[in-house]
Amino acid sequence: MIAERLTTLVIVIFGLVFMFWVLPGQVETVEYGRIVPATLPMAVLAIITVAAVWQLIVSKQQVILQFSVCLRVAGFIIALILAVWLMDRFSFEYVAPIFSLSIMLVIGERRWYWLLFGGIVLPSGIWLLVERVLDRVLA
Repeated sequence: MIAERLTTLVIVIFGLVFMFWVLPGQVETVEYGRIVPATLPMAVLAIITVAAVWQLIVSKQQVILQFSVCLRVAGFIIALILAVWLMDRFSFEYVAPIFSLSIMLVIGERRWYWLLFGGIVLPSGIWLLVERVLDRVLA
């Protein structure tokens, strides 16, 4: 139970740090539009933080740490950091499809239509919406 409480406490701390320190420095303010750019990230951070506080208060479950699961999570985090670094160097539209396809293959997805949608259609749609329609840079 101590591991669960510590993990949840770390999530609460990260949520607060991201809400009040990281997010304001990473999202630009604009004078136009009805919704400011920080609205969605702030809402998601608030939901995650409130859910973590709720779990910290009410949860009574036992958590057993499994080394293999921790190793897989560490590998995913390393892959995520590598993908962000590669996106900074080579751009979103080249790295995101490869990264999303590789994640889908690692978790065992083999249906061609889901691989096509998650690996090609979705990243291309995100790129088209953000870079072309909203005129924002994905780096």
